[in-house]
Amino acid sequence: MQTITWKDRPLRIVDCIPPAPDIYEKIDLPKQFKIRQELGFNCEHIEVHDVAEGESGITYYPSDCAIQVRKNILQEISNSYETLGINPIVYFNVHWLAEPLAKRYPEWQQKNKENDVIPSAYGKGSYTCINSRFREYAFQTIRNLTQYAIQGIFLDGPFFRIEGCYCKECKELFFKEYGYPIPHWSKASNKEKQELFQFKRYSIARFMKEANATLKKVKPDSMIYMNSPQLVPTKYCSRDNRLTVKYQDMLLAEGGFLGEDLRKVPIWKPAATAQLLETQADGKPYCVAIAGRLAPWSRYLLSHAETWLTHAMAVSHGANTWYGIYNDNNQDRRMGTVKEINRFLRINEKYFTDTKSMATIALMWSYETANVYQSSAEETDFTTGQEELADEEKGDSRGSFIGWYDALSRGKIPFDVIDDTSIIDGSFQKYELIILPNVSVMNPEQAEQIERYVKEAGKIISSFDTSLYDEYGMRRAKPLLSNILGIERIEGINNSKYDHIEIDKESHLTEGIDQTVIPAASLGTKIIPAAKTNLCMHYRRKQKSRYCELPEITSYPYIVHHSYGSGKSIYFTANVGKFYESFALPEYRILMNNAVRELVNVPVLVKTTTPNEAIHLSLRKKGEKQILLHLVNYTGSMIRPISDVIPLTDVQIELKAELRVSDVKALRKNEQLKFHQEEGTIFIQLDFLLEYEVVVVNLQ
Repeated sequence: MQTITWKDRPLRIVDCIPPAPDIYEKIDLPKQFKIRQELGFNCEHIEVHDVAEGESGITYYPSDCAIQVRKNILQEISNSYETLGINPIVYFNVHWLAEPLAKRYPEWQQKNKENDVIPSAYGKGSYTCINSRFREYAFQTIRNLTQYAIQGIFLDGPFFRIEGCYCKECKELFFKEYGYPIPHWSKASNKEKQELFQFKRYSIARFMKEANATLKKVKPDSMIYMNSPQLVPTKYCSRDNRLTVKYQDMLLAEGGFLGEDLRKVPIWKPAATAQLLETQADGKPYCVAIAGRLAPWSRYLLSHAETWLTHAMAVSHGANTWYGIYNDNNQDRRMGTVKEINRFLRINEKYFTDTKSMATIALMWSYETANVYQSSAEETDFTTGQEELADEEKGDSRGSFIGWYDALSRGKIPFDVIDDTSIIDGSFQKYELIILPNVSVMNPEQAEQIERYVKEAGKIISSFDTSLYDEYGMRRAKPLLSNILGIERIEGINNSKYDHIEIDKESHLTEGIDQTVIPAASLGTKIIPAAKTNLCMHYRRKQKSRYCELPEITSYPYIVHHSYGSGKSIYFTANVGKFYESFALPEYRILMNNAVRELVNVPVLVKTTTPNEAIHLSLRKKGEKQILLHLVNYTGSMIRPISDVIPLTDVQIELKAELRVSDVKALRKNEQLKFHQEEGTIFIQLDFLLEYEVVVVNLQ
């Protein structure tokens, strides 16, 4: 069988973490290779370095970099995979040193300001500094690997801890580039912090540039990529996809790594990761890494439903998939689910190749806000957990994004995810509506771009203190976007514990809300609106206790409609995204979704016999004659992990399309669907929806 290269089709990558060396060398490798093929993978991250406790210098192939060379497993893999149609990609850990290698090369390790080695969060070993002489070890290792029939190299890392690095090389490089000694992060001025953060990000980009050149000099058609950041503050890892993407052949991020209490993990996390990577990949492939296990229990596999949903959320937004387990789990009964998923993806590969999002709405994730304002941070291998949200007059930027994402997803509204660079380079202007969920940090250049966009008929939705802070995290007198939002001035921050807002029954934004009052979001701005604004609902005065009478209504508005040039703005003065993320009150989801539908026409409507919020949509196209509607059903028994989803019946779809339709097909059911078309709307009947379905609409 001729090998299908990584460029030809979507990748279904597996990583079966091997056992200890003595066991690994005795494994029946041809049998293991066959298992990979039978499970439906077409690519593998092969592990030919012992990394059980970090990069150890033990290799399974001859290497002049190794402390110890074991059996040449890499040669056997190279010979076998060509006939099996599997792309071998070597896994190379470039961020974590095992104790033996760290002791031999102490100068390779990341140091804190006190010149102490920063210990690894894995329990043993330490972190490598890619500015140290470790880089020579890394590049020579890449040269050694190019002697084998591999399709590429995956670099697990590189990264910098927030408290590092102050090794000899970092000190010298920083002084050479910035002309002053490298500052202490916690004591640095705002400008020094920015330059230190920039230094670390550019150091990683330089490392990737040289790694790419080293590999491509021998294997120009191979691929190289690293472990990239997802929706987290990047000050904890100093990775920057926008800087490194030019030196990578694919962006990969661990959006499918699930851990501990899943009730606190958004079920759409893989989808959001795929959407962010699609924006940043600059047309290159992107991949969501899915851990088949539930952390921290390395051998406990995810349920059938969670496995399906994690894959579906990723591929529905155009991503390749990586699936990782330990080698001793690869014949567990639950691997039958993975085989089923891979078979579905393999049979329908053409529908997952060269597709593009059709979304006309974009939700912004701001790394700048997450890094210099304040933000929670998901616990990962490269970021710390929840940061203390110390400033009571600031929100949680990540929580605000999560709340808006969940409301849009449950509202069955197709949208993309954009970032700060999307504003600077102007690419956001292709959208009819952009949503700024507490994007507190904004610079004048970004504000000018948004102002021009709205003047020329663009539409925005924003909340709380959007654009109130500069790039150093310093608070302004009023937001940069005040003219667009309809703000004359801000008189302060409203911190509400148990206050209420009376519903304005005359507003379209409150349609579907049957309460007379709703809780006020915990944070809000007290604004004086500009002239010619339309106001919806107002704050009441603060309640003296939970049990007192409702106090009188103030003049401070809760929602502000404003026209600016040919465009429109809806501004929630409260931090509605974070409040919804914390409490999931349905009235807030209704308000947020109504705001979207007030400004734009959503091109798809999905209705079920029983009202259902747990359906995630993605609307994509392939060429000009094919529309693909991805439906992910995560209706479960109100608990996670979900063991089994509840199937939905009688799903009715209304899709806007001006061209005539030739036929409609459901891929997973593998059958033609009933449809009819009236005045630019396609009405489609889907009788049954399990975890995932793709509805393909072929146009004439």
